[in-house]
Amino acid sequence: MIFRVLFSFCFLVFISVSTVSADRFDIGFNDDSFQLAYETGLSEDTAYGSTFLKGRFLFNDEGGTRLGSLGLDFVGHPGNFAGLGVGAGVKLYAGKADPDVDFINLGVGFNVDYVIPHLEGLGISAGIDYAPQVFSFRDSERLLETGVRLTYAVMPKVKLFVGYQNVRLDVEDRSGRSTIDDDVRIGFVGTF
Repeated sequence: MIFRVLFSFCFLVFISVSTVSADRFDIGFNDDSFQLAYETGLSEDTAYGSTFLKGRFLFNDEGGTRLGSLGLDFVGHPGNFAGLGVGAGVKLYAGKADPDVDFINLGVGFNVDYVIPHLEGLGISAGIDYAPQVFSFRDSERLLETGVRLTYAVMPKVKLFVGYQNVRLDVEDRSGRSTIDDDVRIGFVGTF
């Protein structure tokens, strides 16, 4: 039920938003999992940065994980440091892991992207999102997501990547953390 509500909300927001900047489609996969993501720009200001709405669906067959997320990111380019983008945002997570764990979390996060100017298209990005206990519902008590990607722009509108992502969940009435996603994926990002 929660997936239908989250998917419906994402769909309505994406079709109703007027496009300010280019949209991005992202797909990453390996033998056991895939992740689809869509990003659209809500506002863009050269002096103060940009605002993006991001939606994602993750399926991981190893742990039975199905995760959807919807996020709002604020990204800027600090100072005169060419190729650097720094951002912060919020992300709503909803999903199911294992046969009996349902979770809803609201996380806050930080991300950084750096496109190395002298290496013609090579870049690196990293991010962290954390949902404390006060923003965790259903069977979860906390959520922590970390990730890092190495990207290469093969064309102006297409980037290839290899990335590592880890999503950990503290489950109510269980000791320790449960890792619901811990994978390396390859894929591409298309801008249109």
